[in-house]
Amino acid sequence: MSRASDVRDALATELRTLLGPDQPVDRFIVPRFKREELVDGPRVVVRVGGRQLSMEDGPDTTEVSIEVGVVGVLPDAANVETTFAEAEIEACDSYDELLETIIAFWMNDGPLAYAGIADHFPVAIEQAIQFDASKLYSEGVYLTMIRITYRDSEDE
Repeated sequence: MSRASDVRDALATELRTLLGPDQPVDRFIVPRFKREELVDGPRVVVRVGGRQLSMEDGPDTTEVSIEVGVVGVLPDAANVETTFAEAEIEACDSYDELLETIIAFWMNDGPLAYAGIADHFPVAIEQAIQFDASKLYSEGVYLTMIRITYRDSEDE
């Protein structure tokens, strides 16, 4: 396996531990979840997002981006007690709340803020995908992702 996939796998293991056994955490390349796979609740997904190599003065550095997302299903319009728009907002807000819980693991001295994972350490977080509009419209599946950049400690 690559060093990037080692970081992905180690981070997936850390998230499983931090989120507990009731929250599924999956490795993935492309989110191919069907609605029926998501009716029991959202899933946390982890993939390699890319690499950035720097060859400036001093040692070369390698950074690996790992994308962590939350994927969930919107409610069926026939089964909502309020308007569909309200049910959609409520569902998406709950998925966004889970994403904020995950972000907090790196913020304000959270458990992953300074943790080395597979010989890499975190240097930045950004929101990679606010939400995937095409997946939302075509399949009723909500996907939101953050990107955590890790620097390879072998470059230090």
